[in-house]
Amino acid sequence: MKKHIFLFALLVSAFTFSLQAQQGKWAGTIKYQLTWTGDVPQGIPSEYEVKVFEEKTKYMDMTMGAVVITDAQKKNVTLMFDFSQIPLEDVSGKWYIREKVADSAFALVTYNFTGKTKEMAGKTAHEVVATFKNAEGVEETETFWACKDLGPTVEMTNYPGLQAMPFEYTVQYAETLSCTFTAVEVIEGKVKKTDLLLETGYEELTMEEFQEKIQILQEAMGGGAEEDF
Repeated sequence: MKKHIFLFALLVSAFTFSLQAQQGKWAGTIKYQLTWTGDVPQGIPSEYEVKVFEEKTKYMDMTMGAVVITDAQKKNVTLMFDFSQIPLEDVSGKWYIREKVADSAFALVTYNFTGKTKEMAGKTAHEVVATFKNAEGVEETETFWACKDLGPTVEMTNYPGLQAMPFEYTVQYAETLSCTFTAVEVIEGKVKKTDLLLETGYEELTMEEFQEKIQILQEAMGGGAEEDF
């Protein structure tokens, strides 16, 4: 009898460990549906996806036109820009910028899991209230949903320091344009470590060097007017 109890305890312990180990060890793709509101430009995407391999994510940033790779373990973010089709000698090429996220950035926002849950894309999503200070120093809150069962152990871009994967959240791109990202499908596996490595053919730039190239590009386009989106 004692032997059976001991084996049962081992099984329970192993099951608990496997649940705790999912985040930071998971690989797969999360697909989102995009719901736009406001002055929505024509041809704007309606879908979005994030590839995950353990502590790394990879996605396309729609505002910058850059492929983004995050590494929660090393706390860095890599932006890859393909300017190879731009016919300007000082701009044309494939460039990447790698920035380390300072520890202080993770302390700017606090997260409170309210205890409310709902099912999204076949997973359990938790309601989260983020508290932060805006540019004027005024404290604000934002409510969104996140999943604790997959993704890196720490979120790096939308909600730095969050120990969960954002599943439903809204991004304000301009005063008259916002988008709600809603996870609609989770594809387990089919993502390899090599899928989230820096692509070949890209040369590293500092942020200052990249800004110089952007300035040259803007001047060539007619005085540096910013794009609407």
